[in-house]
This record gives sequence, structure tokens and C-alpha cells, in this order.
Amino acid sequence: MDSRTTLEAPRDATDPDLEQDGQGGGTSKTALGLRADWARLPGRSVQVWLRGEHVASGVVDQAAEDGSVLWIAAEGISTRRIFDKSSGYQIWV
Repeated sequence: MDSRTTLEAPRDATDPDLEQDGQGGGTSKTALGLRADWARLPGRSVQVWLRGEHVASGVVDQAAEDGSVLWIAAEGISTRRIFDKSSGYQIWV
């Protein structure tokens, strides 16, 4: 099964939808959207986009301290994957 899907990338980092904060079902004030600082994403569920194409979704397993790369954790038969910011990948939360 090919997980690649051509969709329109989310447009606005100030999306009015709020994410669950995991503490009693409340919501946080962090808006959903494009993330520039990848170093702060370990443990977060994300979508990976490249040139307007959705290429992966999953939980960030690890990120470089400088935020230049991150790894999406293995899930099921999918292996751990690395994404390099300088190659044009975008991370949406």
C-alpha cells in the first residue's frame, strides 16, 4: 500500500483548531500548523509534506538538536524514517 497521497498542504499555521493537551481532555493554546523548530517535536504526532504532497504521518521519535533532521518512529510494518529539512520537507502538527 502506497502511503503517498497528493493533497493540498495545510495553508495556515494559525489554524483555529486546537490540539488536545493530553491532560484531562482540555485544549492547549498552540495552533495547529507548520513547524519550523523540529528539535521541539519528539513525541508529537505530525504530518510530513514535500512540495505539496503528503509523504508520511507518525510520531516523531527523535530530532537533531539543531532541528535539521527528524525521525518518524516505526509503526507496524513501516520502518523508522528520517527526513532532512534542507531537502524541502515540511512538518505540520
